[in-house]
Amino acid sequence: MSFLNSVVAPALFPSVLWHTNHRAVHITFDDGPHPTATPKVLDILDARNICATFFLVGANVQRYPELASEIVCHGHTIGNHGQTHRPLIFKSFSLQQQEIQLANEAMKQFMNVRPKFFRPPYGYFDLRTLRVARAESQQMVMWDVDAHDFSARQPDHIPATVSKQANHGSIILLHDNESTASTIGVYLAPLLDRLSDRGHEFSALTI
Repeated sequence: MSFLNSVVAPALFPSVLWHTNHRAVHITFDDGPHPTATPKVLDILDARNICATFFLVGANVQRYPELASEIVCHGHTIGNHGQTHRPLIFKSFSLQQQEIQLANEAMKQFMNVRPKFFRPPYGYFDLRTLRVARAESQQMVMWDVDAHDFSARQPDHIPATVSKQANHGSIILLHDNESTASTIGVYLAPLLDRLSDRGHEFSALTI
């Protein structure tokens, strides 16, 4: 677990959710839905009866509405990850709000869901981002364990690395996107099994 994300950042930004007080760990996926990666994720989660939280990009929801709806049908929690996945940091309040609102509208239109959570693209945010999330009545969520799965040169090492970092209440960052589509089948199931073997339960994020 990163000292920055587990101690320093929560002290600086207490309104942001970096981890929880639950016994369970929280598996989260960014950037979907993706036509190849997301179905693999859903199958692996279903096989273990695990619910996760998916931070969806509005444009991808519009591109793959049936797949987006399938995520909800499988019982997973939905979060907002912006309309276009553009970095929001240092952008105007109105532009940041538009990115969040457009994604909210896409999820309402195609999924009949109004997300309660927001995660800024790339994890970059500023004080305006915090204000926009508050104005949209959305809890901003980051993470305390980053799998770095989108850039892993040896994805089979992810289960051991992440399971060592995770504690009760950890929010674990994973991705269902183009970068992980060919590798997520290699590391996701072993990661979940290793976390379970270490005594961890699983829970989607809730408010």
